[in-house]
Amino acid sequence: MNKNHIVHKVTVLISLVLFLVFYSCSNSSKVKIGLILPNLVDDRFPKDRDYFVAKAKQLDGEVLVADGNNDDKLQMKQAEEFIGQGVKVLVLVPVNLNTAAAIVRLAHENSIKVIAYERIIANCDLDYYISFDNVKVGELMASYATKLKPEGNYMVLSGDKGDKNAIWVRQGMRNIIDPLVKSGKIKIVYDVYIEDWAPENAYQVMKKYLNLSCVDLPDAILSAYDGMSTGAIKALDENNVTLFPIITGQNAELEACRNILNGRQSMTVYKPIKTEAEQAAILAMKCAKNESIEKTGKTSFNGAIEVPAILIEPISVNVSNMKGTIIADGFLKESEVYGNH
Repeated sequence: MNKNHIVHKVTVLISLVLFLVFYSCSNSSKVKIGLILPNLVDDRFPKDRDYFVAKAKQLDGEVLVADGNNDDKLQMKQAEEFIGQGVKVLVLVPVNLNTAAAIVRLAHENSIKVIAYERIIANCDLDYYISFDNVKVGELMASYATKLKPEGNYMVLSGDKGDKNAIWVRQGMRNIIDPLVKSGKIKIVYDVYIEDWAPENAYQVMKKYLNLSCVDLPDAILSAYDGMSTGAIKALDENNVTLFPIITGQNAELEACRNILNGRQSMTVYKPIKTEAEQAAILAMKCAKNESIEKTGKTSFNGAIEVPAILIEPISVNVSNMKGTIIADGFLKESEVYGNH
């Protein structure tokens, strides 16, 4: 083997080593973020995931995603695994806002910050909370209904009582209707929390109400979530109701939007998920890199502290502005919603 050949082999070897070192360093420079969702069954959470991952990747982040399968114990296990894999920040939509406090404590023991996404985590030293203004969500629903029906019988279907968002949405509803209740213009004929926000539970509640003797159909049903509205509509259908009361909802789910078009649901509160997910990804990356974070001046009390919060404005949507909001944003496709129209 001549001298030039040896020099060539050494040069190639050195180049390979340098490439591997560079690749290893560049790969390890990716900031790891843990995103733990409550499930990937609901219409919205796959969208949250995709928007969040895309934005974090754009900012040179790597996102580890977990599906909590609506199990708070599983979420705890997933958090432990992500911490073991070196995440710098955890972004969590808690299944249970109370038990999730243990995840925050564990993360802080490992110098990892936690951002509560969409749902707040109670009774802990939470770092940040990002969601929509849920009191405003409730106010939009009740304002829409009371403009059309300033007098009459109202039914209130709130979300799961264990979810702070359900409390806030209900507070917003009551901010609007309570003065009318006090004046005697509105009568609350039924007021209930729906466990797990479940459509089936809302269906059973509505069915039970309709089966009671001597009850009239409510003039308005303030339903806090589209899935619950769909459950209530199913019960109304089974009772051969043709003239539907005002029915509200939240999340701009596909079936709800179709029901709005055919006059079975009145409105939904649209929450631009892309905005929320992208802002959460930006916040997570700043936390991971210890960059300064601009204060919004907003906080949400979680039972222990006033948590620094980013609260995004929701949008009231009905048949008149659906194309300019939900469709224009690409949240749903026009062909999906208007397929039969």
